[in-house]
Amino acid sequence: MKFFKLCLIICLLALILGGIGLFYYVAFWKPRHLLIQEQKGFSQNPATAVATPDYSLPAFEKAMGLLKAGNIPEGRQALRDFLAAYPNSSKAGEVKKILGDLSTTEFFSLSPSPDKTPYTVVRGDSLVRIASQFKTNAELIFQINNLMNTNLKIGQELMIPKPEMSIVVDRKNQTFTVLNHGQFFKEYPILSLKVNLPAQGNFQSKVSEKFAAQDGKRLAFGDKNYFGSERHIVLSHSGVMIRSAPQNATPDQMPSGIVLAASDLEEMFAMVNRGTPVTIQ
Repeated sequence: MKFFKLCLIICLLALILGGIGLFYYVAFWKPRHLLIQEQKGFSQNPATAVATPDYSLPAFEKAMGLLKAGNIPEGRQALRDFLAAYPNSSKAGEVKKILGDLSTTEFFSLSPSPDKTPYTVVRGDSLVRIASQFKTNAELIFQINNLMNTNLKIGQELMIPKPEMSIVVDRKNQTFTVLNHGQFFKEYPILSLKVNLPAQGNFQSKVSEKFAAQDGKRLAFGDKNYFGSERHIVLSHSGVMIRSAPQNATPDQMPSGIVLAASDLEEMFAMVNRGTPVTIQ
């Protein structure tokens, strides 16, 4: 009899505990489990995931509208303001490309700008003498004025550029950004970056030397082999060198220093002078 009562009590306890467990499962665990699975499904399935809205699009479309309407100065400034306000926008890369193209097209042209001063050639002038007078460089004067050779004529009209360039090397994102008067000018991709610097921290430097060379021999501006030669920019900090990528070089064959595409370095080379500030971050 006692055994029968004991079995009955055990069965009743099992029923009670089982009922409590079933109630907890239906009321709490199952709904929560289904919600978690549903959320995982949304995150793993791009077709069902809800995209985060890009709040920078109206500003981007406004800037592009100004450019399409032919209002280049306002459109360019709107793009610069866009980068300052939305540096992480999905459109940031596209904006940098557009700004870079606008900057170089205007800069390497005869169109007037605050960076250019009209000048009339007088007796005894040369590109080097004029460059020294205006604290710029002869190659930049040559390129902006679309000259065919270095010979000048008395009375010849020239545009003399006098930019204030600075450079920011971003080691994390492998980008080489040129600023003019502190504003974004153009960004170039870094192909290889091998510098003897601590991994963390910002380093302030400047251009200490720049030269062109071919087959290990330095070339002066005006040499018949100057254009198309290799360009080198030496920084004051730890002797870091900015150089062009060797032709057909694979990533493991890149030289030390900051390596850019040859065409990018040739374009940028003319814009900087000794003393141009460089930040490596």
